[in-house]
Amino acid sequence: MPAQAPINTPAQVVEKVVEVAQHPAWSGTTAEYLTWVYIPAILWVILLVTLLVKLFRKYTFGNWSPENPNPYAMETMGIPRGAFRGILTMSLLFAVVLFEVINIKVGGQFETQVSGLLTAFQMMIAFYFGAKVMHHITSTDRSKTKMVAESITQTTAPGAALGTTFDDPSAAG
Repeated sequence: MPAQAPINTPAQVVEKVVEVAQHPAWSGTTAEYLTWVYIPAILWVILLVTLLVKLFRKYTFGNWSPENPNPYAMETMGIPRGAFRGILTMSLLFAVVLFEVINIKVGGQFETQVSGLLTAFQMMIAFYFGAKVMHHITSTDRSKTKMVAESITQTTAPGAALGTTFDDPSAAG
């Protein structure tokens, strides 16, 4: 495959968009291509920016005081835990679905180019849910360990077990 020249100017970007829109696999017009590809992507970006602005206004830059601190101050950008990861996951899901819809529209001719993206998406989903499972397992283990430690401290209060022996003649074994 020949090396492609870098795209440095807005005019080169427009040229590349028109070139891709006139690809033989694309059966529609350039306007259809722009409608199927760029309008959904731009709407998604607008939705994400709106969501992030609302999250930042409410949590990061909200009316917090020393008496009423932000409960998410130690999380990523001061927003609730998992919100940023969820936004990234939904964005990748949107991109995969958009590429697949376009692939269907052109008759499946971009399947080899999209396969790398699908593999990345599958790996991201696996790591996302794998991390969530490990988080829940470690949280459960931590709470169980804490409960065991508390029960041990309650049964062996200072001076409570000093005179006891473990010799029980009726114990089997």
